[in-house]
Amino acid sequence: MPEITEEQLRSMSPEQIAELQKKNCVFCRIMTGEIPAKKVYEDEECIAVMDINPANPGHLLVIPKEHYQIMPQMPEHIAGHMFMVSKALTQATLKALKSQGTTIFAANGMAAGQKAPHFLIHVIPRFEGDGLSLQIPERRASEAELQKIKKEITPLMKAALGAKKEIISLDKAPERIRKAEFREKKPGKKAKKHSRPKIDLDKITDLLTKGK
Repeated sequence: MPEITEEQLRSMSPEQIAELQKKNCVFCRIMTGEIPAKKVYEDEECIAVMDINPANPGHLLVIPKEHYQIMPQMPEHIAGHMFMVSKALTQATLKALKSQGTTIFAANGMAAGQKAPHFLIHVIPRFEGDGLSLQIPERRASEAELQKIKKEITPLMKAALGAKKEIISLDKAPERIRKAEFREKKPGKKAKKHSRPKIDLDKITDLLTKGK
């Protein structure tokens, strides 16, 4: 693929830039079959492939078929579906590889360690004494710092999720939390339903066991 000059890049529309990003994205090229990958699962929204540089045996990547650089760009139903698939893959690795657990994480943005501009979820089987260190360092936050961050985040969360009520801590009113409506209903409109394919755990287990 010929190199694009800075001048050409400046003259491109946002749509042209997005298409260029897709053509240069390793994971988009996996979707088209240009780059081979060992798939253990596929549906209309995402695929799951074996990582070629696994942190542990059975390390899987859950990748959306559409090109989304970071999680906030993804539609809610796709984000939710990817975590549903991650859950099923966890069950399959427990059965096929006799793992004792899984580490599931996503590097969202360069500052978080994201290496490729295509969002994905890692599903890593864990074994006792495997030596894999993914420890998050602990530090103590002051009460003032916690209150400041809470004050900044809470209204943004209410706006993003359409919450009508103030977020209440579980220790104060657990029953109210369970009954709270977090999404505002609009009259005359029905929520769009997205069909979710049935995931065949036995098939995934067989693929993991055979390493295909």
